[in-house]
Amino acid sequence: MKRHPLSLRRVLTKGLISIQIAVLVGFTCLAAVPLLLAMGVQQNLDESAVDDIARSIERGTDGGFELAPTGDLEKTIGKYPAFWFLVVDGEGNMLTNGDVPPPAMQHPETLVHVASANINDIGDPNSPYAIVRSRNTDIGRLWVMTGGGPTLSFGIVGKAFGNPAFLGLIFLLSATTVLTIPSLIRSSLRGTEKIAQDAALIDIGQSDVRLSYEEVPLELVPLVRAFNDVLDRLHGGIARQQRFLADAAHELRTPIAILQTRLESLPDGPEKRQLQRDSARLAGMANELLDLHRMAQSPDSFETVDLVDMAAQVTADLAPLAIDAGDDIEFVAPEAPVTVRGDASALSRAVANLVHNAMSHGGPKVAIRVEVTADGRICVSDNGPGIEPQHREEIFWPFRRLSQSPTGAGLGLSLVGDIVKRHGGRISVASAPEGGALFEVTLPLLKAA
Repeated sequence: MKRHPLSLRRVLTKGLISIQIAVLVGFTCLAAVPLLLAMGVQQNLDESAVDDIARSIERGTDGGFELAPTGDLEKTIGKYPAFWFLVVDGEGNMLTNGDVPPPAMQHPETLVHVASANINDIGDPNSPYAIVRSRNTDIGRLWVMTGGGPTLSFGIVGKAFGNPAFLGLIFLLSATTVLTIPSLIRSSLRGTEKIAQDAALIDIGQSDVRLSYEEVPLELVPLVRAFNDVLDRLHGGIARQQRFLADAAHELRTPIAILQTRLESLPDGPEKRQLQRDSARLAGMANELLDLHRMAQSPDSFETVDLVDMAAQVTADLAPLAIDAGDDIEFVAPEAPVTVRGDASALSRAVANLVHNAMSHGGPKVAIRVEVTADGRICVSDNGPGIEPQHREEIFWPFRRLSQSPTGAGLGLSLVGDIVKRHGGRISVASAPEGGALFEVTLPLLKAA
């Protein structure tokens, strides 16, 4: 089963967010430890009952205390039969409710001197535990002693962590984590997008392009350096191969020229004509190899080129050859110029090769049409046998020939493809309306200033 490549950005984002969530959960658990410890000891009375009691005490007309139980206090009294409490203030007022243990009633006035106390054994076997807390209320400061009421539970812990302020903090931290970590990782990996764009520019015609180290994460620098070393080796191998082909083509031209001269001295006959065609094919191959080498070595000398003038000149130059071969050639173009940015000599060679291809493979008395359109297309079509769809890609491979024609070396269309690619265009093959092959070269038009 084929594995899909992992997204480094996604892995880092998920990992960091998971770590942050784990930290938040750990923080929450640590924050709960004091409450859980309190629940583990014997003295675990719930202090929220003290608040309910303090809110239920009112001042009477005589200055004493009156009990006006809140709803929460009424629920507690009804739920816990042993619940009791004693309330005093600094003026000697006192209020009791429930069965207050006798020891608690011995010196209630002393409670005003106690800020907080936990009592593990108040002397009542039915309710041995009690707490003392003080609260500031609307009627003054009160001291409350209580026991036999609600105790801490896990529900109380949940209630504490359900506090809006606590939940807001958790939400803020979570939202900050989710929003900032992907942006931070995206910013950190921006350099990888740059090297991906640089790598997309590398091809056989631009093998000298190298990946930049700028903005690349330090961990990826060894990979980029190793990739550049591979490119250096490939560039050196390509250069050696091109030099070999060029040297071989140069060396072949002299013996081919000598061979052609000697063939001229032979008596006329079928054998002589066959040998002349073979020698012409060898000469064409050598010339096309040299053309490929010059295209690869020479820098692009781009200028403003009018496709109408350029294609018209090529058609006019090749018209005598077509007429001598019994072929018809037609040129169609708009009256207005169609300008592109390119190498006029290279584009002329591309159009000439397409016309030569039509003359060579279109059959006897082929009708050739060269057309330039206003949207930057150069179309060369014929009424020959055409090209089968399954072969329309491989005809641009070097030395690929679909027929055993005595002319051509299989490099002409490969050269055309290279020229079009260097100009940022594209070339396609289809069936012509006349039934033959239609080569369509599309080039980017020169933008108006």
